Amino acid sequence: MILTTLNIDPTHFEERTGWSIKPQGACKGEQCVPLPAHTRNEDNSLNAIVIAEALGMPLIKDEKHPLWVLGPESLTGQALTTAKAPHLVLPDLQGKDFDIASLRGKKVLLTTWASWCGCRTDGPIWSEVRERLHPKGLEIVTIAMDTAGADAVREWIELAKPNHPALIDQAHIMGELFGVVNVPNGIWINEQGVIVRPPEPSWPGRTPVTEMELDDIEQWESVKQLTPAHARILKEVKKMRFETELYLEMLEDWVENGTASPYVLPEEEVIARSQPRSLSVAEAAARYELGQHLHLAGFHADAIPHWREAHRLQPNNWTYKRQAWSFEDPTVQDPQGVYDGSMLGDLLDVGAINYYPKIIP
Repeated sequence: MILTTLNIDPTHFEERTGWSIKPQGACKGEQCVPLPAHTRNEDNSLNAIVIAEALGMPLIKDEKHPLWVLGPESLTGQALTTAKAPHLVLPDLQGKDFDIASLRGKKVLLTTWASWCGCRTDGPIWSEVRERLHPKGLEIVTIAMDTAGADAVREWIELAKPNHPALIDQAHIMGELFGVVNVPNGIWINEQGVIVRPPEPSWPGRTPVTEMELDDIEQWESVKQLTPAHARILKEVKKMRFETELYLEMLEDWVENGTASPYVLPEEEVIARSQPRSLSVAEAAARYELGQHLHLAGFHADAIPHWREAHRLQPNNWTYKRQAWSFEDPTVQDPQGVYDGSMLGDLLDVGAINYYPKIIP
């Protein structure tokens, strides 16, 4: 949450974070945290310093610009503190805001992607799945986690020709609100607005990425356009774990059977399976958002130190790393010294098979 003053409007605070200020304290879902009497200023605004300490939210000041950023809470040690879906409003390609809460009464799949990910080619397949399952009560919402915005994702959205909401998340709010650390990731929300599966790898039954034939890559007509590094990345991608058929089978079962589906998780399991969130991880989210804000304001060089710090604080967050790398080198995401890592180097370090975690049905 970007701040230009340490006095926060309570309504804006609730809309952005999901925490409402009540007589018993700051509340989200069933959880309430007592607040000291001096939480509110004389003008009824909230004291950011007090709120940050009470909720375990990092509060960071940018020394060069008159800005602060308030990161997400780290109270429970998990990205999700409740299974109630957080308030999420994102723009579409035309800049028109869409409120996810408007889909109450339907099953909703939020699935993330990005222009810097091979999953950008999954759009037309998701559109086919949506047309088949929408009459049965499912709405699919595709969300591009792309700080570069509409210009970067336009061709891929237009290629998909979606009849479903296709939204853009420039600030990577999906990471802050849901704990998304990679794409594609899917989140299931039931008809009552409750998360029944937290973020996990998501595919529409198949993905063109797995259909690449790389054994004869040297014979490709386009090989002259590929650097040796790019070819090595593609070969490593083929080693990744893609549970494409399993994910679609699970989704179809949920659509058919609702609460009786074995893939629907109880609230405590949804929270437990969400990403860990220590104070350091919460600070990583804050650093990323501050860098994103500076980048979009035209201060790209000033964004880099914040993004470097986000990478250090949460090294398993591929959305932070790949997004930052792509601004320096969109082709192979090798920033050549601007950042400590690179797509190929980090992929070799963790092992391609570990890039996507195994889905736990």
